[in-house]
Amino acid sequence: MPESISHSHYWRFPSWPNANPQPRPKRQPPEKKFAVGGIGVAIWLNTVDTEEGEKSFRSLTIAPRRYQDRHTGEWKDSTSFNPGDLPALIFILGKAQEFMFTVPLPGHEPESTNGSHTNGDSELGEDGLPF
Repeated sequence: MPESISHSHYWRFPSWPNANPQPRPKRQPPEKKFAVGGIGVAIWLNTVDTEEGEKSFRSLTIAPRRYQDRHTGEWKDSTSFNPGDLPALIFILGKAQEFMFTVPLPGHEPESTNGSHTNGDSELGEDGLPF
């Protein structure tokens, strides 16, 4: 092992001449949370800068399942779900889907239907048919 490297030192990237580190923005809380028992989801509002300007979109995370270890009594997380967890998971995912599909993104007006109904993909006429 070279003399300049030792186990007690951590590798650091060199400072780049024109690097201007920016402070990290404060982490925003989820826009909405849904939970049943030890199972939960979080909906996040994200923004990105594009050539057309700032764009918003949502994403969803499924929280690890919480359980209490029988031997230690300690609360732990699990990334897997049991068959008995499926009804709660399906329920909260349905609530999250409803929120994400019905609540307009900030700064966006709800789409006007002008007297006709929409199914989310195409415009329906007065008779309920898409043509």
